[in-house]
Amino acid sequence: MNHEQMSSKLNEFNTKNIQSMIALTEKSIERSHKLSEISFEATKSILNEVNESVAHVMSAKDPQAVFAMTQDGSLDQYAGKLFAFQQAFSDVVREASEELAQMTEVGMEQMKVSLKDSMDALAANAPAGSDSIVSAMKTSLESTLQGVSQIQAAAKEVASNVEQTTEQAVKAFKGQVATAKKTVAAKTTRSAGRK
Repeated sequence: MNHEQMSSKLNEFNTKNIQSMIALTEKSIERSHKLSEISFEATKSILNEVNESVAHVMSAKDPQAVFAMTQDGSLDQYAGKLFAFQQAFSDVVREASEELAQMTEVGMEQMKVSLKDSMDALAANAPAGSDSIVSAMKTSLESTLQGVSQIQAAAKEVASNVEQTTEQAVKAFKGQVATAKKTVAAKTTRSAGRK
C-alpha cells in the first residue's frame, strides 16, 4: 500500500466519521425537540389545571369545602400526569440512548475493519525481515480492539443499570405518593370523626 492509497483510506475513514457525527447531531437535535415538546405540553397542561384548582379553592366557603376538594382525586390526576410526563421523557431518552449505542457500535465496527485492513496492507508491503515487528503490531492491534470491545460491553451495562435505577425510583415515588395519600386520608377521617 503506497502513500496515496493510505491517504485515500484515511480520508475515507474520516469521511465516515464526519457523516456519523452529522447523523448523531441530527438525532440529538430531534430528541431535544421532542423533549422540549413534551415539557411544554406537560407544563401547559399542569398550569391550566392548577389555575382551575386555585379558582375552585378560592370559591370555597369554608375549610371543610377545601378539604373535600383535596379528597376528590385531583391530586391523583396531577400525580398521573407527572408520571405520564416522566414516562414520555424516559421513552425519548431511552430511544436516544439506543440509537446512540447502535450508531457507536456501527462506527466502532467500521473503525475495526478499517484498522485491520490497513494493518493487513502494511504487512503485505512490509520489507523483508520485518515479520516480527509486523506480528507485534498485529498483536497490539488485536489487544487494543479487544479492549475497545470490553469498554463497549461495560458501557451497555451501565446504560442498562441507569435505566433500571430510574424505573425503580419512579416506582418508589409512586409508592410514596400512595402512602402519603393513605396517611392524609386516615388523619382527616379521624379529625372528622372527632367533631
